[in-house]
Amino acid sequence: MIKAIVFDLDDTLYDEMQFVKGGFKEVSLYVSRNYNINKNLIYNLLLEVLKNYGRGSTFDIALEKLDVNDEKLVPKLIDIYRKHTPHLSLYPQAKKILNILKKQKYGLGLITDGNSGVQKNKIKALNIEDYFNCIIFSDDYGIDKRKPSLFPYQKVIEKLNVNAKETIYIGDNPHKDFISAKKLGIHTVRILKGQYKDIKLENIYEANYQIKELTELFDLISQIKKLLRK
Repeated sequence: MIKAIVFDLDDTLYDEMQFVKGGFKEVSLYVSRNYNINKNLIYNLLLEVLKNYGRGSTFDIALEKLDVNDEKLVPKLIDIYRKHTPHLSLYPQAKKILNILKKQKYGLGLITDGNSGVQKNKIKALNIEDYFNCIIFSDDYGIDKRKPSLFPYQKVIEKLNVNAKETIYIGDNPHKDFISAKKLGIHTVRILKGQYKDIKLENIYEANYQIKELTELFDLISQIKKLLRK
């Protein structure tokens, strides 16, 4: 019997690029005001750097390209990015799906990595906190407790008072979302959204099931229930 449905947050329930673009706009405005550079030029450069180099040194690379040399600026920009007030919206149908799952009396959980303050602001902006019986901010327990650590999955099933085989976990990132959940016996579902949607890894990293839209989740739950009854 399936008793709990656990979600990842970023690129699973909403498009994380909404948050990224909002943060980049605030950063661009700050740099523009203080260094007399066109804010649109800065914003488009940040998006270009992110696309070409990925995350990690976006601001460092962009400032180098802008010929802005200030060693104290990057920490300031990171702070602006993290603390900006995000304007976010769920994927289409996500709210309806959460409502249905709640009415069907599933225990609902959420596991999210990253700076806890940032992630809490995202959840507040999405107005989804009340849907969940349990939210695990992995950074509250230490960076080493981020996925793919076993810890957040163990913690969420403990809080929901279920066992692993009674739990379905939905995420988007095959690099970290599924390997440990599968080791525990959790049924894993990968939604093909966001920056990882076209990435295919070895089976050990991949989820048990794949969906393209959250609306496919109900049929999948029924499928898993039938397999468990055999």
